[in-house]
Amino acid sequence: MLIVLWVIAGILALSGVLALFRKEYKWGIVFLIAACIVGPMLTAFLGGPPAGPRS
Repeated sequence: MLIVLWVIAGILALSGVLALFRKEYKWGIVFLIAACIVGPMLTAFLGGPPAGPRS
């Protein structure tokens, strides 16, 4: 499940960068913010690696 979220985040980020190149700034920023939410934030919330040193 976490891999799927990272793949979706990558697609959103790529779409955001392409939208910025096409001068669609509003959608580019929206896609990049969505990629930041879906990728690291949502995967950490849903069970990413544990925080702190491993023993």
